[in-house]
Amino acid sequence: MASKLHLITYGCQMNEYDSERVAGLLREREYELTDDEREADVILVNTCAIREKAEDKVYSRLGQLKERKAARPDLVIGVMGCMAQLQQEQVRRRAPSVDLVFGSPAIARVGELVERARRERRPILDTAEAPLVKITAKPASADRLKAFVTVMEGCEKHCTFCVVPRTRGRERSHSPESIVAEVEGLVAEGCREVTLLGQTVNAYGRDLTPLTDLAELFQRVNDVAGLARIRFTTSNPYNLTTRLVGAIRDVPKVCEYFHLPLQSGSNRLLERMNRGYTRERYLELIAELRAAVPEIALSTDLIVGFPGETDEDFQATLEMVDEVGYDNVFAFRYSPRPGTPAAQFPDQVAPEVKASRNARLLEVATRVAAERSRRLEGRRVEVLVDGTSKRNEAEVSGRTRCNRVVNFHGDHRVSVGDVVSVRVTEALPHSLRGVLASMPEDAECFSR
Repeated sequence: MASKLHLITYGCQMNEYDSERVAGLLREREYELTDDEREADVILVNTCAIREKAEDKVYSRLGQLKERKAARPDLVIGVMGCMAQLQQEQVRRRAPSVDLVFGSPAIARVGELVERARRERRPILDTAEAPLVKITAKPASADRLKAFVTVMEGCEKHCTFCVVPRTRGRERSHSPESIVAEVEGLVAEGCREVTLLGQTVNAYGRDLTPLTDLAELFQRVNDVAGLARIRFTTSNPYNLTTRLVGAIRDVPKVCEYFHLPLQSGSNRLLERMNRGYTRERYLELIAELRAAVPEIALSTDLIVGFPGETDEDFQATLEMVDEVGYDNVFAFRYSPRPGTPAAQFPDQVAPEVKASRNARLLEVATRVAAERSRRLEGRRVEVLVDGTSKRNEAEVSGRTRCNRVVNFHGDHRVSVGDVVSVRVTEALPHSLRGVLASMPEDAECFSR
């Protein structure tokens, strides 16, 4: 009988990708993935260390799993990911029921590590650095329509608030050949859309010989027959080049959606954060993007309550949301991270001030996003159908190239995986409503 694996994942798209690969690698060792932790022989918790709240969730979950292990001593509990890499000793101290702690570099060896933990019945720790390995294994249950593809890992920016350089290491790129091969394999299994992942994805290729870049990779992935769409995340403004902007405009399968973290609208705070650009430079980049791809959909990350943030600094951030006109904003209250310079800054902002500013920022962001969405009313957009509407089983749902959810009646003419043209009839707070218009040759999404 196959052993059962249960995976619990916190954090970003990279963690989702890593969990999929772990499930695939263990599947090769005849582990069967289960959604029911009560059935599991092995439970792995993939963790995030970007904010304290995420860590608190992990420790709370480990406390619950402790009771399950008490009832079943042969259960193996493992912690992987960024918390494991950053806080291995603290994890073992606060959660002594954990049998296995391993960082992202050890994912390629997960099968061996799990078997050791089951066999030796003693704590196993593996958080050492390791060569970058391209892992394409995935579980049978993986989404066939859309897929994440890691193109690089690591970050060397050293923002003063961030632990990623310590949890993911230096920037390392996968070869274009290995990435294209992975995409070809995914498409052969029915994949229509890939998201190219990296902590600083637009720095891709600088470490390779011969040198290459994300623009060149776009073209190579675009040439994969059967693939409909290419997305990418996350970018750093410092690495946004004119060549990349041109590729977003010119490579047909690259979607008109760009996530470009700003973090703050205040130059003083951007310098304190060590972001490497100014408010003015960021606006120049936005202008260049919009000149090349008119009305491109933009999203961003913003931190409120960074140490030393004044009312004037915060107001500068609000002004940037209006000036840029973001389609989506991910707002976060600053969370001190152990070992980062910002955690030691003396002028920490009070929690109640962070909460108030966060609420005000979300109000502005919601208003701006609604204004952007209303511009789509009456227009035809290209939609990749990805399932049934969550609120109405008689409708189908999909996403535009600009990453908006659209619900509409398929009239029994469309199936999951189809790319169709939909006329938008109404912009709602978190989605669009539409009617099926035609096949995609007449569709447009902002600039295309």
